[in-house]
Amino acid sequence: MKLIYSLYKEYKVLIRDRAGLAITFIMPTALILIMTLIQDSTFKSVNESAVPLLFVDRDHDSLSQTLEKYINHSKFFTITKKQLSNNEVKKQVAQGNFLIGIIIPENTSKRLKERSTERITNLLNSFSGDSIETLSTDTSKIQLNIFFDPVTKQSFKTTISGAIDRIISQIEMQGMINALNAKMKETFPDSKPSALESTPLVNISEEYASYNNSVIIPNAVQHNVPAWTLFAMFFICIPLAGNIIKERQDGSAFRLLTMPGSYFIVMLGKLLTYTLVSLIQFLLMLCVGVFILPLLGMPQLNIGDNLPLLFLIALSAGLAATGFGLLVGTIATSHDQASLFGAVFVIILAAIGGVWVPTFVMPDFMKTISVFSPLNWGLESFYAVFIRNSSLKEIWPEILKLWVFFIATLSSAFLYQKYKRLN
Repeated sequence: MKLIYSLYKEYKVLIRDRAGLAITFIMPTALILIMTLIQDSTFKSVNESAVPLLFVDRDHDSLSQTLEKYINHSKFFTITKKQLSNNEVKKQVAQGNFLIGIIIPENTSKRLKERSTERITNLLNSFSGDSIETLSTDTSKIQLNIFFDPVTKQSFKTTISGAIDRIISQIEMQGMINALNAKMKETFPDSKPSALESTPLVNISEEYASYNNSVIIPNAVQHNVPAWTLFAMFFICIPLAGNIIKERQDGSAFRLLTMPGSYFIVMLGKLLTYTLVSLIQFLLMLCVGVFILPLLGMPQLNIGDNLPLLFLIALSAGLAATGFGLLVGTIATSHDQASLFGAVFVIILAAIGGVWVPTFVMPDFMKTISVFSPLNWGLESFYAVFIRNSSLKEIWPEILKLWVFFIATLSSAFLYQKYKRLN
């Protein structure tokens, strides 16, 4: 009955704290919506939206036409065709009007055909024992000019250059095949060679590596929903600490201590109440990811079929957050101290834990530091279930860390309170 009354007291205090309720439920919902919209737009700008490309065709022949066809077929570029000088192309790209500029010089197709014919002729002559003839005195390489915006990252530049290089290689190969067909036609004028099959002999299968054959594709929703849910859970330390400080200041804490029962019952009432609030936060954020974000054009959160494991992660994170809140409220002597220390410390833990920026894009030094953040432990656990479809066997170390953090903070709060009472 003492515990039930303690729970009821915490419930009454909680619902009267409107500012605390706003921090607890409205803030994380707004953060998930805003951050997911921002990061999803960024994700699409890199992976789905077309890259503006300036195409200067001075060749007007097969190579430039084929290259333009391949680029259009990739659906990765938005081509703008203009007749500009090299300096004008550089200026357009440098000003940020285009991310890439490609210049096809004059007679490129003609030179490619001549070079292809020359190579095939030399190859066939080497088999027949005839002397190798050089059909062209022009030994310079055929040059295509590609200009990149200076802000382009090296990794993106390498990817685009590789893609264009593969397109050029396919065009070169087709030119060699055409030259070979022409030579074979001269040798066998009555024959009708069949078209060479161009279907790739090697097929590359691409998929995200995951446990248990998971096919869930990571996106901004899969990151932001668990990330900001954990942030909201740990931010609960502010209303919880404020509740503890208010009880001390208005004398409620002293009256509670004079009543029959131990201080542990009082702490347990707060612990259970705010842990339940954390679980409600978790369910609310799941509903946002499943029902609200799709209405805004975002991907739907795929929660999988392992709800008990998700509940265990949320419970572990909620206990860790509540234990931290109890410690802050026990040590702090004023609302200002609790609010300042609690907010700043949670923001730091969130920053290094991968809430704002995923850890896989952090430098190695920050990745090393991130493993000390309890938000990172919870986030990695949610990642494992949402993205990799992991089981408890794979994520139990992270859950264990959350429980150790919870026990350490709760014990510290209890011992510090006992120490203050004795002194």
